[in-house]
Amino acid sequence: MFQRLLPVVLVLLVGCKREAVVKEIAVADAAAQFLAKTATPVDANTPEYREGAGWIPGAVLLDDYLEYPVSVLPADHDRPLVFYCTSRM
Repeated sequence: MFQRLLPVVLVLLVGCKREAVVKEIAVADAAAQFLAKTATPVDANTPEYREGAGWIPGAVLLDDYLEYPVSVLPADHDRPLVFYCTSRM
């Protein structure tokens, strides 16, 4: 399943007093983090597209990749979030 992912963006959420760190990581690195349970996958596909493409088990499923409430994200700010989506091309 990881092969169909576009380049992945890793977002490390930190406390409110610091800036978030955002960087791109390779799909293989994301897959390793998911398997080791050291990062939380966040699926940025629309629900309709997800039905056809699938999703990573245990991922946080966003209803809209452009706007979503922060409350849907895990409260643990020490664990990185890896946002991903599949190619629509």
